[in-house]
Amino acid sequence: MTPAVLFDFNGTMFFDQRFQEDSWRRFLEPKIGRPVTEAEFQTYIHGRNMGETLAYFFSRPFSREETDALEEEKESLYRALCLASPDFALAPGLPEFLDALREREIPRNIATASALPNVRFFFEHLPLARWFDPDLVVYNDGSLPGKPAPDLYLAAAARIGADIRACTVFEDATPGIEAARRAGARRIVGVASMQTPQALLGCGATHAVAGYSSAEDLLRLVLS
Repeated sequence: MTPAVLFDFNGTMFFDQRFQEDSWRRFLEPKIGRPVTEAEFQTYIHGRNMGETLAYFFSRPFSREETDALEEEKESLYRALCLASPDFALAPGLPEFLDALREREIPRNIATASALPNVRFFFEHLPLARWFDPDLVVYNDGSLPGKPAPDLYLAAAARIGADIRACTVFEDATPGIEAARRAGARRIVGVASMQTPQALLGCGATHAVAGYSSAEDLLRLVLS
């Protein structure tokens, strides 16, 4: 089977924990009347679809229309924080790793819990089109269950003609690691942007890295 690589985006390709948590706090805390805990960020926010997050914090289901409107309210805060920061960039070393994958014609795709407006925002402001076809990216459009269900990763592999059993998945969040495991990915590389390598291995990653500082080592891992 031909090897392929699938990436989560937030926290994996763009180390955005500060932007995410700041925007979530600004959005949620006035509405729920209390602080969001670190455990809630890890379990109910990072890597999760908006509808699932809202259902947890408000203890009720939300219609698609309500979810879309609230998601845009929150993400407009997030995008403003990104644009105002000099740290709005792909993770250090990632462009070199993506170049190495492209040069060796290794198929690659993105599977993200973000909705289409954020995907468009990232493709507009970051050089993602150099390595990815935006029309193949799998994002949260409400048609598939979110992570930790396997569907996003299965769809991302299928769209580039890859067998998930030959895919290396790069993930930073517990729900995403579980999604990759359920999908049957060959290996799951936990990216320690939010959690320790030990925590990532403990929740199911087969490997853990601090980042993308060695493109050649990561390439050997993908091809091994």
